[in-house]
Amino acid sequence: MAGVTIGDGAIIATNSTVIKDVEPYSIVGGNPAKEIKKRFSEETISKLLKLKWWNWDIERITKNIQNLTDNKIDKLTE
Repeated sequence: MAGVTIGDGAIIATNSTVIKDVEPYSIVGGNPAKEIKKRFSEETISKLLKLKWWNWDIERITKNIQNLTDNKIDKLTE
C-alpha cells in the first residue's frame, strides 16, 4: 500500500497484503499482514540497525560473510 514503510531486515510472507508499517527484522504475513514474530531479540535488532552492514563496501561484506550467515552479530563489531 502507498505510504507503508517496510523496516530493514523484515520478511513479508508471500501473498500478504501490507497495510501498515512493518517493524525492522520482523516477519509478517496474512491479509492484512500481521506480525508473526521478530527475527532476533530486541538487543540484536538494535545492534544490526546501528551496524547498517548493508551499506558496507563489498570487501568488508565478503570478509564478514561467515559471521553474517551464522548470525554471529557480536563478531561483526570487531
